[in-house]
Amino acid sequence: MSISVIEVNGEKVKAMWDKRLIEIFYDICIKEILKGNRLGGDASIGWNPIKRYVDASYDWWESRVKVVPEAQKFRTSGIDFEFEWKLDQLFMGVVATGDKA
Repeated sequence: MSISVIEVNGEKVKAMWDKRLIEIFYDICIKEILKGNRLGGDASIGWNPIKRYVDASYDWWESRVKVVPEAQKFRTSGIDFEFEWKLDQLFMGVVATGDKA
């Protein structure tokens, strides 16, 4: 289980993410993408299929961890194997171009 603390209207709120909630979130994202609702992304990051985690520069991680300290654990740890195919659906067809490619 993962716990995130975010601020909503000036109040700190804890969000507890277990596997079931993560899967629901992925399913909602996939449905939105299939409807054509895809947001632009940060081309300076990628997926390392060997180590199975987000591959980004030191500076990228440092800036993100300052905003969400709990994200530090994802710097060197991967996702659950059973969710990898859902992430494939989420990011299929996303390609970096230009100087970030």
